[in-house]
Amino acid sequence: MLLVRSASRLLAAITLSLGTVSLASAADLPTKAPVPVVGASVPLDVHGGFDFTLASNRVTGGGLLLYPNRGVLDQVNVGLGLDIYKDPMGFINLVTVYGGVWNEFWSDPPPGGRVWQEMDWWVGMSTVFAKYWKLDVQHVQFNFPNGIPTAYNYVFTLGYDDSGWGLPFTFNPYVSLFYNAAGGSTVVLGKTGNTYRVTLGVVPTVNMKPIGIPQLTFFFPTSVVVGPSDFWNRNDGTTNLCGTPQTLPCALSNVGFVTTGIQGKYDLTGIIPKRLGNWYVKAAGHYYRITNDALLAAQTPVGTGAVASFAEVKRDIFLATSSVGFSF
Repeated sequence: MLLVRSASRLLAAITLSLGTVSLASAADLPTKAPVPVVGASVPLDVHGGFDFTLASNRVTGGGLLLYPNRGVLDQVNVGLGLDIYKDPMGFINLVTVYGGVWNEFWSDPPPGGRVWQEMDWWVGMSTVFAKYWKLDVQHVQFNFPNGIPTAYNYVFTLGYDDSGWGLPFTFNPYVSLFYNAAGGSTVVLGKTGNTYRVTLGVVPTVNMKPIGIPQLTFFFPTSVVVGPSDFWNRNDGTTNLCGTPQTLPCALSNVGFVTTGIQGKYDLTGIIPKRLGNWYVKAAGHYYRITNDALLAAQTPVGTGAVASFAEVKRDIFLATSSVGFSF
């Protein structure tokens, strides 16, 4: 029955996604599909993709644990990009404009609750320069069906492609600034609007071609999230929810959480013709260590309701995902 419900929500999500936003990356998903080659040497200037993911739970980009005991989460992501400038020999090598939409559904909503839980949409522009550097700027909105204020955000990401080093693996370091311009706090107890967090991360990547499996690639995304303490704790007297009595001030901290994980991606090009897109399947496991007391307090009923009291907060969180999708 879960498979049937997931399939039904998948069809509904595709309809909702394509009908709602004309330029179809949740905040925590990739924003640009790779540019494949058509025929012998002609690259596409229009590219995009689709991804359907089943997740055991979710931890947001700010470190907020969501959706306890709600079954499997269905997440649908669609996007489209357009390369508007190319010059492989110049300082600026590629400019792409893009847009996308992401929807999330509960498989087991609470009594009277809605199956659809959240929709995020975004538009942005990425620029590849000096061959190995990429600057990405996007506007992202988080929208909810249950009266939670819409969050208006901007994300600035600078990444480096170290594949030119000739190592058997790459690190792909990046730094990303997430600026919450307006709307409710994206972590419940934080400052509402005009605040930010910074992610410092790497995505070590290893392809299994040396052992005869070029279709299989492993990724090990690892990052730490830091920022002003008021991003997580506005400290205005309404956030004194820590300790056993749940009435004590939560400690102020500039660190939100650290995370690492492993993801395996298998390219299905050898099974599904390339003219139908570059299909893949993925499976991943993620670990989060929540170090910020206000983030932990946000798990209690006053926040997401992930736990019954502060005494039961989850500092160590594990979740799993599996995905199928394609890019072109």
